[in-house]
Amino acid sequence: MTISKDITGIIVLYDTTIEIIDCLERLKNIKFIIVDNGKCNKKIINKILEFKNIIKYLKPKKNLGFGRANNFAFKYVNTKYTLLINADIKTTVGDIEKLVDTLIKYPNTGISVPLLVDSENNNLDYLECLPEITSSYNYSKNDKKKLISGDTSISFCWAAIMLVNNKIFKNIKLFDKKYFLFWEEVDLCRKFREKKLSVIINPKAIGIHKEGNSSKNDISTFITRIYHSELSPLIYFAVKKFTPSIYWKMTKYIFRTLSYLFILNFKKSFINFLKFLAIFNYIFFK
Repeated sequence: MTISKDITGIIVLYDTTIEIIDCLERLKNIKFIIVDNGKCNKKIINKILEFKNIIKYLKPKKNLGFGRANNFAFKYVNTKYTLLINADIKTTVGDIEKLVDTLIKYPNTGISVPLLVDSENNNLDYLECLPEITSSYNYSKNDKKKLISGDTSISFCWAAIMLVNNKIFKNIKLFDKKYFLFWEEVDLCRKFREKKLSVIINPKAIGIHKEGNSSKNDISTFITRIYHSELSPLIYFAVKKFTPSIYWKMTKYIFRTLSYLFILNFKKSFINFLKFLAIFNYIFFK
């Protein structure tokens, strides 16, 4: 298989670490589009651009967030498949070829993903469900611990690494631009499920995930993560606005903000204030 002809890779960066160099070293046969969402060290960017398989480097005027940045790069893709991959994922061309085989074997499949393991080869992938399925079917912790064996159709996969059938991806209109961070892949998998399209994990393909190492953790990253971890599920579940329950939740966060401030726990006070702001924004501006 001439994998370079059929696949374009997209990596979205934000304050990326040197981990991306190892990722690119392993996948030299795949052409990549890089989206720089900001705060990236110039020395690392220069090292990235030395790779001959980088066909485009995109630097938006502002941080687009994860899903929208992938959509932005997808406009420049003209291959049959797209590999969406985080900078801290380690995999091989052989593993990606197995994901291609999965998409060919199951024509109604929109996404194929590998088995994720940590750097010591400990399994990270267990059966995962869309959140609405989890609650509907009383999905238990014991179910989650069941190891995946053989090609498995799943309702949800993480966006750390996924190989996408571009024709199907276009038909479902890519990632929803309402999300800036978090839940983009949950929403994407829900759209596939609604269209009766499969998401399949192939455990013969491996991705080593060095979780949390794709970008640096600073105050702006901390703020963004806390804020959008509260906002994104509200968008996903289309939570009703101007209801007693959502006002109560907002009141709770304000009370906690002031309480933690009173006892000089500034971090927890700040976290609760960010969550309050996320709900306030959702009610009045989303």
